[in-house]
Amino acid sequence: MPHYLDDSSIGNNEDLWRRVPPWHIIYDENLGRLRPSKAAFEDHPSGSPMSILFATLVLESNRTGEQVLADHSGFALAAISAGLGRSKQQAIARDPLPEEPAHGVVAGRKTDSVKRFFAKAALWVVAPTGTT
Repeated sequence: MPHYLDDSSIGNNEDLWRRVPPWHIIYDENLGRLRPSKAAFEDHPSGSPMSILFATLVLESNRTGEQVLADHSGFALAAISAGLGRSKQQAIARDPLPEEPAHGVVAGRKTDSVKRFFAKAALWVVAPTGTT
C-alpha cells in the first residue's frame, strides 16, 4: 500500500467530490436535511485511502457532477474542501487513474468523529433523488 503525502500544491479551497451511494444517505433531524452518513467517508475495505475527485480537474475536462455519476445509478455527489480534510490531519493527494485523471485520495486515520465531521460538513454537488 503506497504512503500518501499531503500535496501542498492543492489549495485548501479545492472541492473534493465523493460519490455517495443511496444506502449512505440519511435524514439528519438536527440539520433538517439529507446528508451523507459517516460511512460515506470511510477508506476502502482493502485499506486504500478514501477515493475522491478533484472538482477543478473534472470541470476543466468539461464534465459535470452528473457525468461523473453516469455509471453509478442512484448515487449522489457530495463535496468537502481540501482544507476541511487537512483540519482533521488528512493528507490530500493526487492519484490519477487511467480511466479517471481527476482521481485523488484523502489519506489518514478516520475515526468515527472524523467521518461524522465530514458527513455533517459535506455539501451536495448532485443531490440525492428518491431517498427517504
